[in-house]
Amino acid sequence: MNCKNCGAELQEGSAFCGNCGMKVEVEQPVYEAPAQPEFQQQGYYQAPVQPEYVVEPVAAVGEKPNTVLWIVLNAIEIFTCCTITGIVGLIFAILGHLAADKGDMAEANKKIKAAKTWFWVGLGVGALVVVAYIILVVIGAASGVASEMLYY
Repeated sequence: MNCKNCGAELQEGSAFCGNCGMKVEVEQPVYEAPAQPEFQQQGYYQAPVQPEYVVEPVAAVGEKPNTVLWIVLNAIEIFTCCTITGIVGLIFAILGHLAADKGDMAEANKKIKAAKTWFWVGLGVGALVVVAYIILVVIGAASGVASEMLYY
């Protein structure tokens, strides 16, 4: 390799010319793009199609349901009559509340409908238990009175 300033021969790896003292600039290799395949040059190549991602907006169905009411009612049901149905109803009510907060009113209404169903089922089962208890108390009291009457 020769010096660009004075033309003197340079030693390999030297940073300056030994003759004139000029800084040696190392030439960077030039990158050449590889030749295109023949089928691309003839016009057969088609660029890949970028996929289009469609994001469907969440459909709002009606207005926001009263989720807090069903959370409270199912929580009260847990402690008063039917624990299992109250817990299931409470879970659905909370899921409906979360869906309403996200703006998915269709899902919120579906979950609140399930929470209502579980609440009313629990209330019905609780009412049946109370009625059965009253009937058993009346039968027990009547049998006690009847047995006392038999002994006297």
